[in-house]
Amino acid sequence: MAAQALYRKWRSQDFAEVVGQEHVTLTLRNALREGRLSHAYLFTGPRGTGKTSTARILAKAINCLDPDLAARPCNTCSICTAITEGRQLDLIEIDAASNRGIDEIRDLREKIGFRPNEARYKVYIIDEVHMLTKEAFNALLKTLEEPPPHAIFVLATTEPDRVPETVRSRCQRFDFRRIPTGEIVEHLAAILTDEGGKAEPEALVAIARRATGSMRDAVSLLDQLLSYGDDTLTLARVERVLGLVNAQTVGKLVDCIAANDTAGGLALLNSLVAEGVELGQLVDQIVAYLRAVLFTRMARTPELLDLPQDVIPTVVRQAAAFSPAALLAAVREFTEARGALRDQVPGVPQLPIELAFLRAAVAACAPATVTPATGAPAAGAPVAAVAPAATAPVVSAAPAVHTTTAATASVSPPAPPSAPATRPAEARPAAVLPNNELRQAVQANWEPFLSMAGKRCGIPVQAALRSVKEIETAGDAVVLRFAHTFSRDLVNRPEHRSQVEALWEELLKARVQVRCALVGETVAAPVPTASSQAAPGQRSGLPQSDDDAFLDDARSLGAVVKKL
Repeated sequence: MAAQALYRKWRSQDFAEVVGQEHVTLTLRNALREGRLSHAYLFTGPRGTGKTSTARILAKAINCLDPDLAARPCNTCSICTAITEGRQLDLIEIDAASNRGIDEIRDLREKIGFRPNEARYKVYIIDEVHMLTKEAFNALLKTLEEPPPHAIFVLATTEPDRVPETVRSRCQRFDFRRIPTGEIVEHLAAILTDEGGKAEPEALVAIARRATGSMRDAVSLLDQLLSYGDDTLTLARVERVLGLVNAQTVGKLVDCIAANDTAGGLALLNSLVAEGVELGQLVDQIVAYLRAVLFTRMARTPELLDLPQDVIPTVVRQAAAFSPAALLAAVREFTEARGALRDQVPGVPQLPIELAFLRAAVAACAPATVTPATGAPAAGAPVAAVAPAATAPVVSAAPAVHTTTAATASVSPPAPPSAPATRPAEARPAAVLPNNELRQAVQANWEPFLSMAGKRCGIPVQAALRSVKEIETAGDAVVLRFAHTFSRDLVNRPEHRSQVEALWEELLKARVQVRCALVGETVAAPVPTASSQAAPGQRSGLPQSDDDAFLDDARSLGAVVKKL
């Protein structure tokens, strides 16, 4: 004979054994004691939280033979024993998922008029009631409107919104909540003690978290893990069997996102895949971890999260390193990857996760944009970080836009890969924006610029531009400060820089020079322009040639150039 499953063996048999639903059981016990029973109840909530078990306990309590109302159900009288053993004819359980048509409900209506065989009341438990057809609901509604005095209905569902309002309004509704992790762990420990098993506390916590508030799922997982026959159930065993990844590993992946360490992140992801980690579970853990970082970033109360104590300092540090927009983008990317896993690419099932990681890393390094009217962060742009309470100050990774002048600019330029490419003078705008207006225009148009750069300059250049950390303006020069040498050199190629300058001039309708440097690197002073008192005859915004220098020297000596 097959052994009885733990979730059936440990099914609650009275109100005191129902875990985590005190708000329901207390109300029902008081109603029983005061004789205020309803003819119909609607139990709603996630799966495995005790809806059907509570309905059976209610059926026992209503029909219990114990004269003490407060002691019901007694679980010793003939009625209670028959219900516990599943042989009480006056308790009718209907699975609406497989008996959802109007014929089943008509059969119920025909038989409900007969009085109970043994008990005081006939109790009808209709599980997954939302699965009934429209016609079946209409037939059930008539019975709920005029029920016989000896019949009580308990409708259970995980999707109450799919139950017609006309049905819901005729029932007393009780909402079952997800069971907290601590209460699940306590119950699992009690089961282990009774079953003679041993487990590490961290292992029980991992099982409880994996169950996501469902006691039935948690007990079933414990039953599965105990079948391995280990003397002590360890956290490593739980992670191996359930395909879980420890929080420290997920934290390392999030660090790679924050640092734009695409090589390290991809290597970590593929090592996890090689170890046989379940991909859907991996994405779920990443999303949950990012949600914890976002919660800490915005609410600054990590103690409210269900996190291991050794992970909280890491989450607080990472919350300081991300902008809210970057965290929102990361959560969105991995959430979408969860759905994309259903359409796996043959041979590379991890591809949606890798793409989500790369997009999240790019978003984490994207510069901020500021609205020109108020200076406030634009929608989807990173904002200045706020330090969590009792933690180290937060340093924002968003690039800043500064204004410098020719007098204050450094004069020790880095050696560029090659000379800048030029475009015909007649193709370039003649206007030059003042420094302040240029700064505001660059801020306001950064996101449109990035969007257009992918089409005009190519995806590699667009990706390189997303690594810009700081932006400076001086005269008609826009200095882009990059986080990586590779990105700086790529954009600084003559053909690419010329394209970037042309794109800025198209957006701003003004002449722009683009200079590329690393963060903290010095750049050459910008060439004087028309807005910074350019010499007569000098072409504003272009590097001064030897001929121009000769003409300037001649003019300074009093010469008048009439024709070239």
